[in-house]
Amino acid sequence: MRPAIWFPSLVCASLVLAGCTASTSTTRPSTTTPTHPSSPPPSTPEAGTPLHFSAATPVAPGTGLASVSCGSPTFCVAFDAAGRAHVFNGTRWSGPDPVAPQAIGPGAISVSCSNPIYCMAVATAGDQVTSWDGQTWSAPVTLDGANGLEAVGCAPAGYCAAVDAEGNAFAFTGGSWSGTSGDWGSVSAISCVNPSFCMSTSGGISQWNGAQWSTPDPYGATSSFTGVSCPTASFCTAVEQAGSALQWNGATWSAPVRIEPGPAPTTSIGVAPTAVSCPTASYCAATDAAGGILQWNAGVWTRADVDGGRTLTSISCPTPTLCVAVDRSGNAVVGRP
Repeated sequence: MRPAIWFPSLVCASLVLAGCTASTSTTRPSTTTPTHPSSPPPSTPEAGTPLHFSAATPVAPGTGLASVSCGSPTFCVAFDAAGRAHVFNGTRWSGPDPVAPQAIGPGAISVSCSNPIYCMAVATAGDQVTSWDGQTWSAPVTLDGANGLEAVGCAPAGYCAAVDAEGNAFAFTGGSWSGTSGDWGSVSAISCVNPSFCMSTSGGISQWNGAQWSTPDPYGATSSFTGVSCPTASFCTAVEQAGSALQWNGATWSAPVRIEPGPAPTTSIGVAPTAVSCPTASYCAATDAAGGILQWNAGVWTRADVDGGRTLTSISCPTPTLCVAVDRSGNAVVGRP
């Protein structure tokens, strides 16, 4: 599950994405959006049990937690702003564990775990990737042609995609990284289902079809996107800073639906969603910048203040019965039925 990142440097980058283009060193993607087979809209999801979130637990006092990803209910890893990993085993947190200090610079860190023995992490200020094999983090690997890696997303089968601040895109397959058709500038989040299906968010939503990234499209959203999560190729949810969510049904994206309380802002961005995680097509959870968790259950969004107004930066839900979210003050909250 790919979590999104929400730190000031990344948000500022996201706000100007509409004017960003891919680096000249990268082949610009086709402006033709890939075609998709016709697919009926999903039926209304069955009701599940809403999660109740714990009080905030200090995990990294004195520094913010930038990103969290859970490979299973008993393995989650959260990165702090200093590039250290903190591990949650389903009961308690351990760490911090210094990770590839050469790869870590100022800014947010993106981590994606497809299972307990397979994770990838990148830092927004670096051009290197580190991987987790269940025991240790690897030495950093520099991606040739990268210029400030922004986000990474990994599929269950071991495929990963990463994009840098200029839109240079990379794929991990067959045990190594290589450049691919470029995306369209800095991205806030990537979610991959398999080597031929990923979604990324920026000023719009782009799709990877195994050969190229499509032109970003806002699909009616009025601000930059901060997160996307796709448990299957026929269901995704994306969230945007103005307080709305959009959903993918395998063929098209829906119109934006307001999920934050109150009317949509007209002159400024209100309470901004910061990340989203969907373990299934029936349940999603999103975080916001005012300490709220928004849950999509039985086709309805609800919000609860769980973190005392602090900025939640990332969330990961390995199953519909467990979500872990982290904040910019170094705390974590855990949701269970």
